This record gives sequence, structure tokens and C-alpha cells, in this order.
Amino acid sequence: MKRRPIHRGGILSAGYDPKGRCLDVEFDTKRLVRAEGVGFETAERFLNSGSPMSYWRDEIEENYTVREISKKESEAETSRPKKTMDDLKRLFGDL
Repeated sequence: MKRRPIHRGGILSAGYDPKGRCLDVEFDTKRLVRAEGVGFETAERFLNSGSPMSYWRDEIEENYTVREISKKESEAETSRPKKTMDDLKRLFGDL
């Protein structure tokens, strides 16, 4: 995922993948984390915030699953594979 520079409040860069609903954030400590299940509006508010660290602590870190990731993982495609009709048939059988 492509991250854009933030350079405010201890955050170096951040990027959002709307398909995977993942928000990646790189801190000035070089720590790289991913918040999962983040909606588009929340990500946009964070990315455009005048106080991104406060928004991170108050709205994202408290409400979403956050895990540390590698740079390689951040650069990889985060979208999930599409479900097919065969997947649905396996789940529900032939209706």
C-alpha cells in the first residue's frame, strides 16, 4: 500500500486501502502498524487531521484491531480474494 507523508505529531507516513479496509501508519520511531476494519470516513479524517496522533489515540487505537507489521507486508497488496459462486455453494449447498 502506498503511504503518504504526514510528518506531524510523531507520525511519518500513513496510507489506506479501501478494499482491505486497512490503515497503515509509520511512526517516527520507525514502528509500522496496521489498523484493520477501518472505514473510509475514519481513515480520511485521520489522514487529514491537524492532530493525527491525537486522532490515532482517541479514535483508531481504541476502537480497531492494531498490529505491528513489516515494511514488506505494508507494501504488499492487502485486498482479499473475491468470493466466487463456488464458495457460496460450498457454504449453502444448492438451493
